[in-house]
Amino acid sequence: MKATEIGRVLVKDIMRTPRMTVNRGETVSDVISRMRKGRVRELPVVEDDRPLGLISYYSLLSRRNLPLAAKVEHIMVPCPRLEEDATMISAAEELMSTGVRGAPVVRNGKLVGFLSRTDIIRVISDMNELRRRPVESIMSKTPVSVMKSEPVRKAQTLMMGLNEKALPVVEEDGSLIGVIGMTEVMDVVWSPRASKPPNEVRGDREPADVRVDSVMNRNPVRVSSDDTLDKATSLMMSMNLSTVFVTDDGRLVGVVSQADIMEQVISLRPQEGVYVQITGLDAEDPEVYEVMYDQIGKSMKRIDKIQSPKVFSVHVTAYHQHGLKNKYSLGARLTTDKGMYYSKGSDWHLYRSLDSVLDLLEKSVRKNHEKQLAARRRKQES
Repeated sequence: MKATEIGRVLVKDIMRTPRMTVNRGETVSDVISRMRKGRVRELPVVEDDRPLGLISYYSLLSRRNLPLAAKVEHIMVPCPRLEEDATMISAAEELMSTGVRGAPVVRNGKLVGFLSRTDIIRVISDMNELRRRPVESIMSKTPVSVMKSEPVRKAQTLMMGLNEKALPVVEEDGSLIGVIGMTEVMDVVWSPRASKPPNEVRGDREPADVRVDSVMNRNPVRVSSDDTLDKATSLMMSMNLSTVFVTDDGRLVGVVSQADIMEQVISLRPQEGVYVQITGLDAEDPEVYEVMYDQIGKSMKRIDKIQSPKVFSVHVTAYHQHGLKNKYSLGARLTTDKGMYYSKGSDWHLYRSLDSVLDLLEKSVRKNHEKQLAARRRKQES
């Protein structure tokens, strides 16, 4: 399937019938039991066949404490409602921009299906532009990880900050030895070990003193950097995974997550300007986003004179609180028509940190462009 054909794939072509839904009056205890039994991490909340919101492990764990007798209507989160005749790429953009992994599909306002990242990624096997790409070209490098002796609490905090469902567990030398996911975290915070009696989800509170290695999966699924994206996605689909890990002689060198692949899918859309995603920023003031989008827009215009930017994503982490002041650490990734670029930066001022990250990206793009020109000149002279 070619990129031009991908643009014609509709939501109704790949959506699935919801296996389970919940109603607003059900209890947290009932819902968690059903999610664990059905091995799902998010469920649509409906009333009279109309979607009201979404409940997920993430929404459960984001609460400081949560009685298991609490009603779903009090903790469900908003989610997009995808029209069945919308294109797959526009749906991918909607899922990524809202930070959810799946959303209900509606016809005349009523639920007719459910579309997840997995449903979109499954189409990769038909996308020649993506399936043959080496994993190294799309993986997230220098991935965040945890040590086996660290507490589950740290893994939980990192996962929620990154909006990821799984973290690699490594030895001091970087060797990959395991993986811990939201499912394992839920087993800790919703169990007799975490609460006696187990009548609440401890969520954002400190869970019991449980080490990562006592609950991690010791068989992480891994690929090598020269494996194809087709192999990585096939493993994800067959084993119901959100992330596969990239290793070199046993050492962790990168990860390929559903979010990484979704960015590549979005990059295939007809050129309509760069797609921008900002995550991790816990700010409600729209002016903050406006300033950041303005900074990013100006930088992308400069880069566009050299290479065509397709997707730009930046994750913000605030730490080292001193009174009301935070230090901001930013990690960014830019996908262009010529390749992928990464940069990091930190500063006590958010906008200065973003400027430094964008400046590094621009320099990387220019440097790569100059290398390509030099190689072309050498080829012409030989």
